[in-house]
Amino acid sequence: MSAAENSSSPNATHGQWEQPIFTLRNGKVANPWLALTALMFGFFMSLLDVTIVNIALSDIVTKLNTDLTTATWVLNAYSLVFAVLLVSIGRFADQFGRKLTFMIGMVVFSLGSLLCAIAPSIEVLIAARAFQAIGAAALNPISLAIIISIFPPQKRGAAIGVWGASSGIASAIGPVLGGFLVQNFDWRAIFYVNLPFCIIGLIMVALFVPETRQPSASKGIDLPGLLTLSISMFCLVLAIMQGNTWGWNSPTILGLFATMVVCLVLFAFIETRQKDPIVDFSLFKIRSFTASNISMFLFGIAIQGAFLMTVLYYINAQGYDQLNAAYAILPIPLTAFVVSALSGAFSRFLNPRIMGTIGLAVLAIGFTLTFFTSVDTSYPDMAWRLAILGIGMGLCFQNFPAFALSDVPRAKLGVGSGIFNTFRQIGFALGIAILIAVFTNQITPNINQAQQNSIQIVNQDNKLPPQLRDGIVTGLKKSTANSTASGEAAASSSANQNSFDLTKLADQVPGPAGQALKPELKSLNDSIAREFKAGAIDTFRLTWLISAIFAAIGTIVSLLTAIERRKPSEVTNGEPPVVMATH
Repeated sequence: MSAAENSSSPNATHGQWEQPIFTLRNGKVANPWLALTALMFGFFMSLLDVTIVNIALSDIVTKLNTDLTTATWVLNAYSLVFAVLLVSIGRFADQFGRKLTFMIGMVVFSLGSLLCAIAPSIEVLIAARAFQAIGAAALNPISLAIIISIFPPQKRGAAIGVWGASSGIASAIGPVLGGFLVQNFDWRAIFYVNLPFCIIGLIMVALFVPETRQPSASKGIDLPGLLTLSISMFCLVLAIMQGNTWGWNSPTILGLFATMVVCLVLFAFIETRQKDPIVDFSLFKIRSFTASNISMFLFGIAIQGAFLMTVLYYINAQGYDQLNAAYAILPIPLTAFVVSALSGAFSRFLNPRIMGTIGLAVLAIGFTLTFFTSVDTSYPDMAWRLAILGIGMGLCFQNFPAFALSDVPRAKLGVGSGIFNTFRQIGFALGIAILIAVFTNQITPNINQAQQNSIQIVNQDNKLPPQLRDGIVTGLKKSTANSTASGEAAASSSANQNSFDLTKLADQVPGPAGQALKPELKSLNDSIAREFKAGAIDTFRLTWLISAIFAAIGTIVSLLTAIERRKPSEVTNGEPPVVMATH
């Protein structure tokens, strides 16, 4: 079905732009809440596939007979293509129809999911994931653009609250659902599960979502701009993703950054001379748009400390398996969901700029609180700190999209949403690179220090025979020497110390004397495990401190740059902006 969008016209009495009336092909007025429900099927599945694959990597490695380094490209290929195409597809949606582009995206995503599920080799799986990401790049920004277009101002905040809250739920459900499917079926099930939801979503979008394309939009395709933008985004995201692996000073990474700069300069040169550019740089004159993009970029860097580093914390420092680690971080996404939904429900009474800024500030506070943890911190003591992180995320998820697009002309909502999501996605990628680099560089010296402390503890234990002490010291030196090759291995050594049982060494001492040493060996075992656990936790604490710093910088930027909206006539060239109902 298609829909007709009535032109907006100024209200002669009040001088305000009226909300357009969207109708379906059958002439009925579109119900925005039914449209939102339909859009959520595709949008939610695209988010779910970002997190659901993580927990299936080990099964993919085993079943497809590959290695972990190669298998990580199942994640990287998706993230890379997704980030590269967000802006371009957003522009196409503005030109040719947002509903049409969204449905094409759902079809591509569904076909990509099917190809992933039947992939006979790791190479085919990686290619299928890249194809799947083309569809996902349409679902994310276009769903937001449609929501802002079809909802009246007084209900728009609540709708965006639901849209933002789904990000938290997808983050929560993804690892848990992935773990369930892998344990009870195999990795292919995580892709098959997309298909029925995508089919239902396609039918609902066709029935209930109106077309929101502006009739006056140009159909011309800016091929030079599309090419230079895609190459620059590809080089930037690939360099960020692979910098730690290939080396930040390596010729390949430096070449990627150089190519990115050249293509970005060419893109800016081309766009300022195009009649119908992909990116209208006048959008960045809008304070709300620019401030939100910068803040969301910094937010994207910071929240990797919550999701990525906290999962690694529970696996490597606390000894959880992947599924239980996913359960352990549930306070973050569940709290984010509740706060985002509540913030949307009361959006008519809340200023999105202020609430988004508060969200970043709360996020900074939450990370600071996680920094002040120790080896003695229990799960309940950690859980309430994670819940505070969720509160900050929920406020950001709901309010920054609303604030970013609040003054964007209606005809440019698709590309505006694409730019906004690109800033966020680059922040995600850069956050992973920064925090993993810090973690990798810090974990080895921390584990080595734990080794030295443990050796000192053993040597000072006069209750053990000298030969037994020497054997324990030798074992400590071998275990940490084998873990210094990588940060992941070094982190794992802390968990390994918890499973190492020194009391078995008592059997080497004949007679009752050996059994008498068991309590002392148990005490020594606990002391050594504590040292290694503390070394790992200190490394995670540093990454949380860095996340707190980025969130704090985002708070300051939001306060300084998002001061006061310009008048519509200053930024939209007479086009109707998207008015947000705030007080």
